[in-house]
Amino acid sequence: MEIELTKQDILELFAQQAKLIETSRIDFDKKLGQLAGSWGRFVAEMVKPKIVELFKEKGIQIETTIQSVEGFKDGQKYYEIDLLLINTNVAVVVEVKSSLSIDDVNEHLERIEKIRKVSPKRIDLSGVTIYGAVAGMIVEGEADKYAYKKGLFVLRQKGNIVEIVNDFKFKPKEWTVEY
Repeated sequence: MEIELTKQDILELFAQQAKLIETSRIDFDKKLGQLAGSWGRFVAEMVKPKIVELFKEKGIQIETTIQSVEGFKDGQKYYEIDLLLINTNVAVVVEVKSSLSIDDVNEHLERIEKIRKVSPKRIDLSGVTIYGAVAGMIVEGEADKYAYKKGLFVLRQKGNIVEIVNDFKFKPKEWTVEY
């Protein structure tokens, strides 16, 4: 027995298939986002234990480290900080990436500009000097050199440890808070 399909039948089959594909894509994107978030937290956890000591060696005494800090503007999330290192005079804003690119460095510089203008949720940074830092397990192109030239501390994995690779000539850029 043969079934004859009309043009409308074929269009409905295509619509059903498109809906299935879209649902699958949304599920895949959600799972990929969860995996990326988990990987990002894993990388941040690798950097976090040593970071206080690393900055102490650079003359910056850290009193508190906070992971996943958010800032809001007009009721909407304005930025997110992977690691915020603070004491009474200084805040170091750290972006942690499994793979660090020049685009990531530029996004972090924009994030620091936002932080200067809008306080993180429940944290008052008024009166402190802000420094920026980027950490990457893998560094794409010359993102580390670019970050250095932009005045950011650069943390990289070396074997089983993480280190700040900026040399003794490095002068970090200082940002001032505007609130």
